[in-house]
Amino acid sequence: MRANTFRNLIYILVLASLVACLPVNKTPYQQKKYYRKTQAAIAQLPSPQNQPDTVQAGWAKVNITPRHQAPLAGYGKRKGKRLAGIHDSIWVRAFVFKNKTQKVAFVTMDLLIAPMTVTANLTGQLPAIGFQKRQVYLTATHSHSSLGGWARRPAGLAMAGKYDKNIVANITQAMLQAIQKADRTVTVAQIGFAAPDAHDLVANRLVGAQGTCDTAVRLLKVKKKTGEIAVLVTYAAHATCLPANNLYLSGDYPGALVQLLEKDPAIDFAAFSAGAVASHSPAAPGNSYQKATNMAQGLAALVNQTYPRIPLQYQFKLNALETPLYLRQPHWRLATNWRLVPPLFYLVFGKYPATLAGIRLGNILFLGTPCDFSGELGLELAQQLKAGPDQLVITSFNGGYIGYITPDKYYNLKKYETRDMNFFGPYNGAYLSEMMQLLLQKL
Repeated sequence: MRANTFRNLIYILVLASLVACLPVNKTPYQQKKYYRKTQAAIAQLPSPQNQPDTVQAGWAKVNITPRHQAPLAGYGKRKGKRLAGIHDSIWVRAFVFKNKTQKVAFVTMDLLIAPMTVTANLTGQLPAIGFQKRQVYLTATHSHSSLGGWARRPAGLAMAGKYDKNIVANITQAMLQAIQKADRTVTVAQIGFAAPDAHDLVANRLVGAQGTCDTAVRLLKVKKKTGEIAVLVTYAAHATCLPANNLYLSGDYPGALVQLLEKDPAIDFAAFSAGAVASHSPAAPGNSYQKATNMAQGLAALVNQTYPRIPLQYQFKLNALETPLYLRQPHWRLATNWRLVPPLFYLVFGKYPATLAGIRLGNILFLGTPCDFSGELGLELAQQLKAGPDQLVITSFNGGYIGYITPDKYYNLKKYETRDMNFFGPYNGAYLSEMMQLLLQKL
């Protein structure tokens, strides 16, 4: 009886595993419907209506440090544990840029990502403060020791702890407040850009020296006519200096960097955004908080050396675009050529809309992606703009999340980024790169 029961159980498990699996679909993306749909969506975006009007700028920040024992987000190994204390405060920071015909809010938060639940909540409330979703560019610092509680599905719960609707509401309200406060401070401003190199602070963790690294520190400087100065720093190294066993809330090295920059008497406001962080790890010496401090100090020294010499000018182009990003069916792999069926994927990971976002600010072009976007792919896109005057800044975590997007040549590597965190199958490196090129042309 027991032998028969055990044998029947094995049969049931084998049958269930077969039913739950599908072969990986390797049809080239150019032949798929989702490719044509995204192409069409971008083609239908309005052409820029740039009027010769000086861009104004304002900025603000709002504290989102929790007042209770909230869960941390960033590592599945933590299993949703709650924070043991607060090492440093976390914030939502916003810039607003506007002229007579356009206004754009650039919002970054000291969180793992811009959470999908927050994005959905925010979208419905933006009209009350005079903004539409397409006018709000979202990103995050990608700290792996920051506030959780914003995810519902099992995968999200493992990464970000138990869902708390109050956390979602509080983050949303902080974003709205930061945008409103920044909007009230706008005035005519000069804007400049530089991209100094910090090759000693980042490494390719996926393939090491066989790959490339995006080593640029992309630095936006804004100076109001009243004299106040703000800087926005974008860098491609993951904010993973603090390990999974750290249970203290922290902004990791981006938080420490912003604190250092704001201690400079000449800088009134600083913000950080995660760049194309896929495969890129922080490379400063030390462990845990010492490593975060070394990263922050290294970047701060470079920023402080660079920003006073950035040439500033009034900008007359301002544009913001957002497009739906359609995707192949989920392809979360159980083996090299076998994937979980879509209904089970959505049950575990959730189903959320994905978008690509873009801003033109003078000759500075921002592209926001719904993923950990590869620094290697980012370098390829930047290379295509090298001959012209435009400067490209790619950021990750724009309010949706579709996993890691890495070069397609790495698709069959049995690594965390290319296997566990590849959610939508082969060719997505080339696909997103092509769609981002089309969006750049629209900007």
